[in-house]
Amino acid sequence: MAPLVFITGASSGLGQALAVRYHQAGWRLALVARRGDVLREWAHAQGWAPERFQVYAADVSEVGSIIAAAQACLAQQGLPDVVIANAGISIGMDTAQRSDLDVMARTFAVNNLGLAATFHPFVNAMRARGSGHLVGIASVAAIRGLPGHGAYCASKAGVVSYCESLRGELRGTGVQ
Repeated sequence: MAPLVFITGASSGLGQALAVRYHQAGWRLALVARRGDVLREWAHAQGWAPERFQVYAADVSEVGSIIAAAQACLAQQGLPDVVIANAGISIGMDTAQRSDLDVMARTFAVNNLGLAATFHPFVNAMRARGSGHLVGIASVAAIRGLPGHGAYCASKAGVVSYCESLRGELRGTGVQ
């Protein structure tokens, strides 16, 4: 059976490009996006065989939503070989504006908590299997602050630190 990749944020940008690349390489796809109907229409427009992909509608900032999508993937398609936590947002902010603190909270909910919640349902199963790859998408903004984008930069720095910590926790398990 072809390997399986689980990709969040698959309805546009990098996520969509990753879906195309993995499909071209012969992988089965578990594609996740808030707008599941849009993603499903796009995948059908590519002419992809229905048995090669499954679409799961989920919002990574809502822990229960992304965990439910991951559990549906496990039940319908099995344990992925690769999980790519790609979903992310970048919204400008001004710390002097009270309302922009809410922008920061939303950014962290998507970019950080969403990443951890995406990985959560797969970690123990991958450990038990002794293999798998968990991929977090960061940015050069993780190491270089950008004026007006403090929330995004801080969240991507958090992605790097979280993934480095997770790598240490999984050392020796076969999960990378």
